[in-house]
Amino acid sequence: MLRFTLLIAAVLLATPAHAGSLLVRVQGMDCAGCNNKLSGALSALPFLSDVTASFAEQGACGALAGDVDAAAVQQAVAGIGYAFVSAEPVEACPKGLKGALPEPWATRGAGHDVVTISHGEEFDLAASLVADKYTIVDFGASWCAPCHEAAALVASYLAEHPDVAVRAVELGGEDPAASYQQPVVAQHLAYVDGVPWFLVYAPGGRKLIQGNSAEKALAAIDKHRKKQRK
Repeated sequence: MLRFTLLIAAVLLATPAHAGSLLVRVQGMDCAGCNNKLSGALSALPFLSDVTASFAEQGACGALAGDVDAAAVQQAVAGIGYAFVSAEPVEACPKGLKGALPEPWATRGAGHDVVTISHGEEFDLAASLVADKYTIVDFGASWCAPCHEAAALVASYLAEHPDVAVRAVELGGEDPAASYQQPVVAQHLAYVDGVPWFLVYAPGGRKLIQGNSAEKALAAIDKHRKKQRK
C-alpha cells in the first residue's frame, strides 16, 4: 500500500506546467450535503483552493496553489468516509464539477419520450399524460442522489419499452429547503415524505401505482402490460 501511495505521489508531484487544477475522484457520495463535506476537506489542504464537488460526478476539483501531496489527498478523502479513486492534474475543471448539479433527466432522456413539465411551478396532471402510452410522472431534484439513480434505472427501461413515456418534474432549488417551497410540492406532494416520487398511469389514464420506488413503478407497468396481452 505504501509503495502504491508513493507511486501516485511521484506522478502527481511531476505536475505538467499547463495543469492548473486537480481532479479528485471518489466513491461513496450519496447526498447533496456530501458536496460541501468533500469540498471542505479538500479546501483545507494548503495546495488546493476554490474546490467544488458533485455527488452526481463522484468527485471534486480545485485550483492548484502549490505542490501536490498525494498522501494528504487520500487521507482527506478517507477522513470523511469516502473511498479514494484517483487524483489527476488537469488544465481546467470539468463543467460538471463547477458546483452546478444536473437535473436527474438532464442527459438521460435523449431518444426517448421524456419531457420535463415543471421546474417547481404547478402543472395540469391530466393534460400531461400520454393517452396511448404508460406515463411515469417522476418527481425529483438535482440534489437528490436517489433521484439520479432512479432516473438512470428508468432510462434503461425506456430503451426496451417504447410504449412508456416519462414526464419529469424537477422541484427546483439547490437544496431541500428551497425545493420544498416550490408551488408544485403543495399541489402534488403535500402528503409525501420526499423524492423521488412516482405516479404511474396506464394508457387511457388509469393510475396503476404511486410511491418512491422506481423498481415497483416499472414492475406495475410490466404486470399491467402482461394482463393486457392475455
